[in-house]
Amino acid sequence: MLAVEAAKASRAFDIGRESGLFYVPKVVNLDEEAGLLEFERLSDLVTLLDLAIRKDKRLPDLLRKAGKALAVIHRDLVLPEEMKHKLPPEWMGSEDDNVFIHGDFASINICFREPSNELVIVDFSAAPMVERTPTLGSRYFDVLLFISSIFHGAPLRRAFNWNAKTMAEAFLSGYAEFTPEMNTNKLRALAPVICRLQRRNTWRLARQRRPLRAVGYICYHLLLNTRLYKFLREYEFPH
Repeated sequence: MLAVEAAKASRAFDIGRESGLFYVPKVVNLDEEAGLLEFERLSDLVTLLDLAIRKDKRLPDLLRKAGKALAVIHRDLVLPEEMKHKLPPEWMGSEDDNVFIHGDFASINICFREPSNELVIVDFSAAPMVERTPTLGSRYFDVLLFISSIFHGAPLRRAFNWNAKTMAEAFLSGYAEFTPEMNTNKLRALAPVICRLQRRNTWRLARQRRPLRAVGYICYHLLLNTRLYKFLREYEFPH
Protein backbone atom coordinates (compact mmCIF):
# COMPACT_ATOMS: atom_id res chain seq x y z
CA MET A 1 0.00 0.00 0.00
CA LEU A 2 2.81 2.42 0.83
CA ALA A 3 4.60 1.66 -2.44
CA VAL A 4 1.39 2.29 -4.37
CA GLU A 5 0.74 5.58 -2.57
CA ALA A 6 4.32 6.68 -3.19
CA ALA A 7 4.04 5.84 -6.90
CA LYS A 8 0.74 7.69 -7.25
CA ALA A 9 2.00 10.76 -5.41
CA SER A 10 5.25 10.86 -7.38
CA ARG A 11 3.45 10.67 -10.71
CA ALA A 12 0.90 13.25 -9.52
CA PHE A 13 3.77 15.55 -8.55
CA ASP A 14 4.91 15.47 -12.19
CA ILE A 15 1.36 15.98 -13.49
CA GLY A 16 0.86 18.98 -11.21
CA ARG A 17 4.13 20.54 -12.30
CA GLU A 18 3.40 19.95 -16.00
CA SER A 19 -0.16 21.28 -15.83
CA GLY A 20 0.55 24.19 -13.49
CA LEU A 21 -2.77 23.51 -11.74
CA PHE A 22 -1.64 22.03 -8.43
CA TYR A 23 1.25 20.88 -6.28
CA VAL A 24 1.82 17.52 -4.57
CA PRO A 25 4.34 17.18 -1.71
CA LYS A 26 7.45 15.28 -2.81
CA VAL A 27 8.12 11.77 -1.54
CA VAL A 28 11.36 11.99 0.44
CA ASN A 29 11.61 8.50 1.91
CA LEU A 30 9.94 5.11 1.41
CA ASP A 31 10.96 2.25 3.71
CA GLU A 32 8.56 -0.62 3.09
CA GLU A 33 10.18 -2.90 5.68
CA ALA A 34 9.74 -0.29 8.39
CA GLY A 35 6.29 0.71 7.10
CA LEU A 36 7.42 4.29 6.61
CA LEU A 37 6.48 6.79 3.91
CA GLU A 38 7.68 10.36 4.38
CA PHE A 39 6.67 13.40 2.39
CA GLU A 40 8.05 16.89 2.06
CA ARG A 41 6.69 19.03 4.89
CA LEU A 42 4.68 22.07 3.80
CA SER A 43 3.54 24.88 6.06
CA ASP A 44 0.74 27.43 5.73
CA LEU A 45 -1.83 25.00 4.33
CA VAL A 46 -5.57 25.46 4.76
CA THR A 47 -8.11 22.93 3.46
CA LEU A 48 -10.87 23.86 1.06
CA LEU A 49 -13.35 22.79 3.73
CA ASP A 50 -11.85 25.32 6.15
CA LEU A 51 -12.07 28.03 3.48
CA ALA A 52 -15.74 27.12 2.98
CA ILE A 53 -16.41 27.42 6.71
CA ARG A 54 -14.69 30.83 6.71
CA LYS A 55 -16.73 31.94 3.64
CA ASP A 56 -13.49 32.83 1.88
CA LYS A 57 -14.13 34.76 -1.35
CA ARG A 58 -11.43 32.81 -3.19
CA LEU A 59 -13.28 29.52 -2.71
CA PRO A 60 -15.35 29.41 -5.97
CA ASP A 61 -12.23 29.83 -8.13
CA LEU A 62 -10.34 27.27 -6.06
CA LEU A 63 -13.19 24.76 -6.38
CA ARG A 64 -13.20 25.15 -10.16
CA LYS A 65 -9.43 24.71 -10.14
CA ALA A 66 -9.80 21.58 -8.01
CA GLY A 67 -12.21 20.18 -10.61
CA LYS A 68 -9.70 20.87 -13.38
CA ALA A 69 -6.90 19.33 -11.30
CA LEU A 70 -8.86 16.11 -10.78
CA ALA A 71 -9.68 15.93 -14.50
CA VAL A 72 -5.98 16.19 -15.36
CA ILE A 73 -5.10 13.50 -12.78
CA HIS A 74 -7.70 11.19 -14.31
CA ARG A 75 -6.36 11.91 -17.79
CA ASP A 76 -2.65 11.53 -17.10
CA LEU A 77 -2.17 9.26 -14.07
CA VAL A 78 -0.90 5.83 -15.15
CA LEU A 79 0.44 3.13 -12.84
CA PRO A 80 2.22 -0.17 -13.56
CA GLU A 81 0.05 -3.21 -14.24
CA GLU A 82 0.90 -4.77 -10.88
CA MET A 83 -0.54 -1.70 -9.13
CA LYS A 84 -3.98 -2.03 -10.70
CA HIS A 85 -6.46 -2.75 -7.90
CA LYS A 86 -10.12 -2.34 -8.79
CA LEU A 87 -12.79 -0.53 -6.81
CA PRO A 88 -15.83 -2.60 -5.71
CA PRO A 89 -17.97 -3.69 -8.71
CA GLU A 90 -20.58 -0.94 -8.24
CA TRP A 91 -17.79 1.59 -8.88
CA MET A 92 -16.43 0.00 -12.04
CA GLY A 93 -17.70 1.86 -15.11
CA SER A 94 -17.32 1.55 -18.85
CA GLU A 95 -13.88 1.47 -20.44
CA ASP A 96 -14.06 5.22 -21.05
CA ASP A 97 -15.01 5.91 -17.43
CA ASN A 98 -12.43 3.73 -15.70
CA VAL A 99 -9.30 5.66 -14.72
CA PHE A 100 -6.57 5.55 -12.12
CA ILE A 101 -8.14 7.38 -9.21
CA HIS A 102 -6.86 9.66 -6.46
CA GLY A 103 -8.93 7.54 -4.06
CA ASP A 104 -9.63 10.04 -1.28
CA PHE A 105 -10.33 13.27 -3.17
CA ALA A 106 -12.12 14.99 -0.32
CA SER A 107 -12.32 18.64 0.68
CA ILE A 108 -9.96 17.99 3.63
CA ASN A 109 -7.27 16.63 1.29
CA ILE A 110 -7.35 19.55 -1.15
CA CYS A 111 -5.56 22.54 0.32
CA PHE A 112 -4.61 26.10 -0.48
CA ARG A 113 -1.13 27.39 0.27
CA GLU A 114 -1.32 31.13 0.58
CA PRO A 115 2.36 32.13 0.35
CA SER A 116 2.70 30.46 -3.08
CA ASN A 117 -0.97 30.83 -4.11
CA GLU A 118 -1.04 27.09 -4.92
CA LEU A 119 -3.63 24.36 -4.76
CA VAL A 120 -2.00 21.45 -2.89
CA ILE A 121 -3.31 17.87 -3.13
CA VAL A 122 -2.39 15.29 -0.48
CA ASP A 123 -3.21 11.72 0.64
CA PHE A 124 -3.10 9.52 -2.45
CA SER A 125 -4.17 6.36 -0.62
CA ALA A 126 -7.78 5.29 -1.13
CA ALA A 127 -10.40 6.32 1.42
CA PRO A 128 -10.92 4.08 4.49
CA MET A 129 -14.52 3.45 3.37
CA VAL A 130 -13.13 1.42 0.42
CA GLU A 131 -10.29 -0.08 2.49
CA ARG A 132 -7.42 2.01 1.09
CA THR A 133 -6.33 -0.47 -1.60
CA PRO A 134 -8.15 0.41 -4.89
CA THR A 135 -6.34 2.38 -7.58
CA LEU A 136 -8.64 1.90 -10.59
CA GLY A 137 -12.34 2.52 -11.19
CA SER A 138 -14.97 4.91 -12.44
CA ARG A 139 -13.94 8.56 -12.62
CA TYR A 140 -17.25 9.28 -10.89
CA PHE A 141 -15.92 7.77 -7.65
CA ASP A 142 -13.48 10.64 -7.08
CA VAL A 143 -15.99 13.20 -8.39
CA LEU A 144 -18.79 12.02 -6.12
CA LEU A 145 -16.53 11.57 -3.12
CA PHE A 146 -15.51 15.22 -3.36
CA ILE A 147 -19.10 16.43 -3.72
CA SER A 148 -20.15 14.23 -0.81
CA SER A 149 -17.35 15.68 1.33
CA ILE A 150 -18.69 19.17 0.61
CA PHE A 151 -22.24 18.27 1.68
CA HIS A 152 -21.13 16.25 4.72
CA GLY A 153 -18.61 18.91 5.73
CA ALA A 154 -21.36 21.29 6.84
CA PRO A 155 -20.71 22.27 10.48
CA LEU A 156 -23.74 21.99 12.74
CA ARG A 157 -23.85 25.73 13.36
CA ARG A 158 -24.13 26.26 9.60
CA ALA A 159 -26.70 23.54 8.95
CA PHE A 160 -29.17 25.95 7.34
CA ASN A 161 -26.58 28.33 5.93
CA TRP A 162 -24.29 26.02 3.98
CA ASN A 163 -24.42 26.45 0.22
CA ALA A 164 -23.09 23.02 -0.74
CA LYS A 165 -25.03 23.16 -4.01
CA THR A 166 -23.14 26.22 -5.30
CA MET A 167 -19.81 24.79 -4.15
CA ALA A 168 -20.47 21.45 -5.86
CA GLU A 169 -21.52 23.21 -9.06
CA ALA A 170 -18.27 25.20 -9.13
CA PHE A 171 -16.21 22.01 -8.74
CA LEU A 172 -18.23 20.16 -11.40
CA SER A 173 -17.91 23.02 -13.87
CA GLY A 174 -14.12 22.86 -13.55
CA TYR A 175 -14.05 19.10 -14.00
CA ALA A 176 -16.42 19.15 -16.99
CA GLU A 177 -14.37 21.88 -18.70
CA PHE A 178 -11.50 19.39 -19.04
CA THR A 179 -13.70 16.27 -19.40
CA PRO A 180 -16.25 16.70 -22.21
CA GLU A 181 -17.37 13.06 -21.85
CA MET A 182 -18.94 13.78 -18.44
CA ASN A 183 -22.48 12.42 -18.39
CA THR A 184 -25.30 13.68 -16.18
CA ASN A 185 -27.14 10.36 -16.37
CA LYS A 186 -24.13 8.45 -15.04
CA LEU A 187 -23.78 10.93 -12.20
CA ARG A 188 -27.44 10.45 -11.31
CA ALA A 189 -27.23 6.66 -11.57
CA LEU A 190 -24.45 6.58 -8.99
CA ALA A 191 -26.23 8.91 -6.55
CA PRO A 192 -27.68 5.98 -4.52
CA VAL A 193 -24.27 4.29 -4.50
CA ILE A 194 -22.36 7.23 -2.98
CA CYS A 195 -25.20 7.81 -0.50
CA ARG A 196 -25.09 4.15 0.62
CA LEU A 197 -21.34 4.40 1.02
CA GLN A 198 -21.74 7.54 3.11
CA ARG A 199 -24.42 5.94 5.28
CA ARG A 200 -22.08 3.04 6.05
CA ASN A 201 -19.32 5.51 6.83
CA THR A 202 -21.67 7.48 9.12
CA TRP A 203 -22.50 4.33 11.10
CA ARG A 204 -18.80 3.44 11.31
CA LEU A 205 -17.85 6.87 12.68
CA ALA A 206 -20.88 6.98 15.00
CA ARG A 207 -19.69 3.83 16.76
CA GLN A 208 -16.62 5.78 17.88
CA ARG A 209 -18.82 8.21 19.84
CA ARG A 210 -20.77 7.98 23.09
CA PRO A 211 -24.37 6.79 22.60
CA LEU A 212 -26.17 10.14 22.82
CA ARG A 213 -23.63 11.89 20.63
CA ALA A 214 -23.77 8.99 18.20
CA VAL A 215 -27.54 9.38 17.77
CA GLY A 216 -27.19 13.10 17.05
CA TYR A 217 -24.32 12.45 14.66
CA ILE A 218 -26.32 9.85 12.72
CA CYS A 219 -29.44 12.03 12.45
CA TYR A 220 -27.47 15.05 11.25
CA HIS A 221 -25.53 13.15 8.61
CA LEU A 222 -28.64 11.38 7.34
CA LEU A 223 -30.09 14.86 6.75
CA LEU A 224 -26.94 15.89 4.88
CA ASN A 225 -27.07 12.67 2.86
CA THR A 226 -30.64 13.45 1.82
CA ARG A 227 -29.52 16.86 0.55
CA LEU A 228 -26.66 15.23 -1.35
CA TYR A 229 -29.00 12.74 -3.02
CA LYS A 230 -31.45 15.48 -4.02
CA PHE A 231 -28.67 17.57 -5.57
CA LEU A 232 -27.26 14.68 -7.59
CA ARG A 233 -30.66 13.60 -8.89
CA GLU A 234 -31.48 17.12 -10.08
CA TYR A 235 -28.10 18.33 -11.35
CA GLU A 236 -27.64 19.09 -15.07
CA PHE A 237 -24.28 19.89 -16.64
CA PRO A 238 -24.43 23.32 -18.30
CA HIS A 239 -24.52 23.20 -22.10
